[in-house]
Amino acid sequence: MALGRPCWIDITATTADDRERLVAFLCDVFGWTLEMTGPDTGYYTMLRHDGLDVAAVGQQPQGAGRWVTYLSTGDIGASVARVSENGGQVLLQPHTVMRAGTMAVAVDPLGATFGMWQPDLFAGFPDAIRPGIPEWFHHGSADPAAAARFYARAFDLQAGTGDGDATLGRDGRGYFSLGRNILGNPADLRPVILVDDLADVESRVLQAGGEIYASGIEVPGGFATTFADPVVGAPLIVSVNAT
Repeated sequence: MALGRPCWIDITATTADDRERLVAFLCDVFGWTLEMTGPDTGYYTMLRHDGLDVAAVGQQPQGAGRWVTYLSTGDIGASVARVSENGGQVLLQPHTVMRAGTMAVAVDPLGATFGMWQPDLFAGFPDAIRPGIPEWFHHGSADPAAAARFYARAFDLQAGTGDGDATLGRDGRGYFSLGRNILGNPADLRPVILVDDLADVESRVLQAGGEIYASGIEVPGGFATTFADPVVGAPLIVSVNAT
């Protein structure tokens, strides 16, 4: 698995009611299916699209209520050390998740939370561009250049040369873009879910009680909409390729 490739996303709610409502919202919007685990795993609910694992919703008393993107690594101890050396703050030191793998959580120097994942039996979602799964990520902050330097140094990622925002990736495969957030918005690393029909997804968001922040914004290669769920209000992006 390539170092620094986004490989998983999850979000935690603080109560069973919020977790169930958030899962229902996401399944309504994306047509995802679910598999819920028990209390020993915080009722971690796996969300799937066409049999592929794509995301999860957990339940913790201190649930953050925001999406966390996990970057892959073959040596999580070394990655945690490099994150710290380059100005990041490790919030959760590496710990094993049964036989699935080992995880850690950190905050980058701009204030965006992200995770690290060293797989064992579970590798996350596939590195593929197809509707219904995360296919891109966007880092927003007050200083995109500083964010790009951090991720490039901590994960050996390479700067892209595409149009629009700066991008980072490896061997010609872009992983995420970096742009400037609207003044006052906190730094974050948002997942982008590829969809077939942007208007249909927007309609589903509104019908399920979500809020659309920006609709049909032109981006390199297509159009994107940013919305928030009605439960914890966590922003999420969906995109459609230009035809």
